[in-house]
Amino acid sequence: MTKPRLLVISHVLPFPATSGQRQRVYYTLKALKTQFHVTFLTVAPFSQHPSISENLHKICDDVILLDSLYSKNRVSRIWHRGIAFFFSIVTGLKSSNYITGKLEFSPKRVEKALENRSVDLVLFEYWHTADLVPLFKKNDIPCIIDTHNILWQSYERQMQMKRLPAFWKKRMVSHYRRREEAAWTQFDGVIAINAAEYEYMKSRLPDSVWLTYVPMGIDLRLWSDPWEPADPPRIAYYGGLGSVHNQQDALTVYHQIMPLVWEKYPQAELWIIGSNPPATIQALSKDDKRVTVTGFVERVQDVLRTISIVVIPWSGTYGFRSRIVEVMALGIPVITTPDAVYGMNLTPQEGLFMETSEQAMGHRVLELLDDPQELHVLSQKARQQVERQYSFEASYYKMATELLNHILPELRSDSRR
Repeated sequence: MTKPRLLVISHVLPFPATSGQRQRVYYTLKALKTQFHVTFLTVAPFSQHPSISENLHKICDDVILLDSLYSKNRVSRIWHRGIAFFFSIVTGLKSSNYITGKLEFSPKRVEKALENRSVDLVLFEYWHTADLVPLFKKNDIPCIIDTHNILWQSYERQMQMKRLPAFWKKRMVSHYRRREEAAWTQFDGVIAINAAEYEYMKSRLPDSVWLTYVPMGIDLRLWSDPWEPADPPRIAYYGGLGSVHNQQDALTVYHQIMPLVWEKYPQAELWIIGSNPPATIQALSKDDKRVTVTGFVERVQDVLRTISIVVIPWSGTYGFRSRIVEVMALGIPVITTPDAVYGMNLTPQEGLFMETSEQAMGHRVLELLDDPQELHVLSQKARQQVERQYSFEASYYKMATELLNHILPELRSDSRR
């Protein structure tokens, strides 16, 4: 039986799987390939085409690589960076909206790349390339978007950190929000990343747009190492440290949470686990021997399995904290905030604790360290939660089969009425 032909349009590559967005694209492709003939359309510098094509063909049936116009040379980067800056000022959008949507994936370029190719369904990663939707709709080809998260909410957080007039920041966020939410309505289907964002999108989208929720699942076979906490106990922060947000959270653990722990457990260690730690984070391990900053770890499971408790004092109710799922899959109890697991449908007290202050987090760490037997019970409950909700089968594979058996036939029917 011939599989339907699915085109995936993405500026995010599925490798290396060092970030949540790359992992999501990878697992999405892996699942879709079981049900569809998958063509992956992306952009990259010409010199990288051979290696990228080789790797993509391992998880896709066909690959279309556009030569990056932005990365062509130094002059091109400077020129388009300048255009992107003025584009942002005028539209209220981000530079990435110009570079991805207007430059690299312009309708003219994509239409030419797809000449003589048959497509039954299109999946867009992020909304930046929404201008391409009319290109497919004129041929009655249904279009679906995986939003990854509600980007205006993370943009709002980024703007709060900038030294700009309050009225200007508010204006920029308002423009971005309006454009993003308008873009959703162009698609036949929208995929939300968590249950709370699903409900928000439901309130913004017309009934004619199909909407579903696909969480950040993981391959549990890769996260099945036995939990063996070290002695003395190791408390950890886990997250990519190239992000200013995560840097602040890691420093919060060190400055505001660990002092409470060290009063009772002076030998306890703080491990800050994540790639691209800045100098301010690296300095902690030089000045304080109780602190270890790992930087990038090829196989992070080997480090995480030695951790007693992971603490993530995240703020902001957007996106999906895939690191929490990874940690819980290894059976490591997690202490975090209600914001961090907003919309993730995780059950508190079952390997996961939600606290609203740094002091409460510190006291919870002490409570768990005081009862090693209970800590092991919580370890099992953490793993069980992930198995129920976030396995590859319960997330990405379920989405792929739903698209094939229910959504594609419905969208085809609606588009041809």
